[in-house]
Amino acid sequence: MASNTNDQRVYQEYKYIKIPDRRLISGLLYVNVINHNDNDGSDDFNQELSDSSSISNGIKYSNSFSEDGTAFTSFKDRGRVGMRHTFADYDCFVFHVAGGMSLTGGISGPTTAIQTWNTLGELQSNGFASGTNWVDGSGTIPVDDRTKDWVTLNNDSGQNPYGDFCSHFVKYHLLSRINNASGHGLYQGSQPNFWKSRPIHRQTYVMTSGINNPTYNTATPAGVTNEYVLSHGIYDDKDTLGGDLGAPSYATLGHGSSEPFTKISTGAATSAGETQDGDGTISAADGNTYYSPVDTIKIYGKHHLLFESHSTTGSAGDGSFRRVYSHTSSNAAHVTTFWDLVIDIGLRGNNPQAATAGTAAEQTGNADKSNVKPQINVSFQPFGETADFSISDSAHTS
Repeated sequence: MASNTNDQRVYQEYKYIKIPDRRLISGLLYVNVINHNDNDGSDDFNQELSDSSSISNGIKYSNSFSEDGTAFTSFKDRGRVGMRHTFADYDCFVFHVAGGMSLTGGISGPTTAIQTWNTLGELQSNGFASGTNWVDGSGTIPVDDRTKDWVTLNNDSGQNPYGDFCSHFVKYHLLSRINNASGHGLYQGSQPNFWKSRPIHRQTYVMTSGINNPTYNTATPAGVTNEYVLSHGIYDDKDTLGGDLGAPSYATLGHGSSEPFTKISTGAATSAGETQDGDGTISAADGNTYYSPVDTIKIYGKHHLLFESHSTTGSAGDGSFRRVYSHTSSNAAHVTTFWDLVIDIGLRGNNPQAATAGTAAEQTGNADKSNVKPQINVSFQPFGETADFSISDSAHTS
């Protein structure tokens, strides 16, 4: 899958849905992510960490387990050895997605003073070309590109002088998020926090007080309601007559086991959340202690846009450095017939540079993998003019 990383130790996976220009879409988007190592029936991630004799620093120092640069060491035994509950490490989302993208505005030319070169001789005399090659190591300049308009700002800032009028108008609203994630109600005193996944932000514009007043002016500014969702949903452990569902519905270990297994329930622990003392003792133990592979999800529009650029030798700020741009050269691109609806799934990633607590290397660094091997499934069910979509792991270019 296409991937990217950032300094928040989130590992990104993408799905791209190809949609025509100026096509209003509105529909339900489903995203399912699960801890999935070829569906091998392993124990769940938290139980595996508890049972492991050696855990990598990349996990112990990851944002999932370390807030302050201190390695997490108190992985608790939840009594699920041999239960093969990898399946419970899932995170499922339903979004209402609406909007589209307008691509008809096109490239916007520079409004500030620029310089333009459009012959091979000018590119050579201004330090961009040596013979028929770009001096920045980009190779031979194609014959057709030697007479294109290569433009730079007069201030030699190296900034792209061109703009683009295209813009996405995609909004989304989380309808439901369901997982079995650990730590939603967990408070730990002096112990390292089991760091929660980042919540999904829901925002609603609502009218403020007085709406039932006959003289209420609906032009009064609306208020904004923000909600941050870690998980929705409840578990049933009793039927409609109040009878316990028992072993046919959830794991029961019987009286012969000394394992500290606690089933997921709708009891007091679920309502109030666990607490953990300074020595690591957990009170009101709850079975809702699995691992959510998703940190957050972003949904937006993006079209294929590429400005080709080349530079002189040297570096920005040394007085002689320049960079030229073109939007019509052979390596430039601006697709205005379709765009991609991007589902940007931020997985809870590792910290590959973790070493000694508190070092600079530990505090920074991109994730290069997710903590668990994910299986990701996406389904989009829009209502409107377009019935069929091309869904890809990489951005569409044609």
